[in-house]
Amino acid sequence: MRLTLAIAAALAIPALMPDAAQAQERPPAYTNAEACLRERAADAVAVSSGATDAAEFLLGYLCAETVGYAAAYEQNTASLLAMSDMASGMGQITAQGGGTKTGENPFDFSTMFGGLKVDPVTGALVSDPDAEGGFMNGTLKAQAAQMSALFGDRPPVFLRVLAGELVVQHRH
Repeated sequence: MRLTLAIAAALAIPALMPDAAQAQERPPAYTNAEACLRERAADAVAVSSGATDAAEFLLGYLCAETVGYAAAYEQNTASLLAMSDMASGMGQITAQGGGTKTGENPFDFSTMFGGLKVDPVTGALVSDPDAEGGFMNGTLKAQAAQMSALFGDRPPVFLRVLAGELVVQHRH
C-alpha cells in the first residue's frame, strides 16, 4: 500500500511542474481533466453555496468523467509499475536460486503481464493486441477494479488543488 502511494506521488510530482517540457509529457487523462476544471469552475461557483461545495461539485459532477479517467490513470500506472517490479524481483530470485535442479529457470516472469499498458486517455488497463497475452493480465485488471472501488476513484491531489484554486479565483 505504501509502495503504491509512493509511486503515485512520484507520478504526480511531474504533473505539478509548470515547465513546458513537462506539460508535453503528461498524459491526456491529466490534461483533459485540468481543461474541464478550468472550463467549468465558474459554473460550479455559480450554483454552489460555498467553496468546498463548489470544488466537490466541480470534481465529482461537472468534470466527473475526465477526473475519473485521471484517477484511473494514476492508480493503474502505479499498480502496473508495482506488479511489474514484483515480477522482475520474482525472476531475479528464481534465477539466483537456480530455478530447478538442472539450474534452468522454468518460468520467464517478464511475460506475466504481456502487453498490458495504461491507456493515456481513459486510464484503463488495456492489452496491446500485437503482444503476447500475459497470464496475469486478468488478475491485474481485477486488482485495478478493486482498488478503484476501495478508493472510490478519489481525484488525484494535483486536481483537487487545482479545483480549489479555481474556485477561489472565481469567487473573488
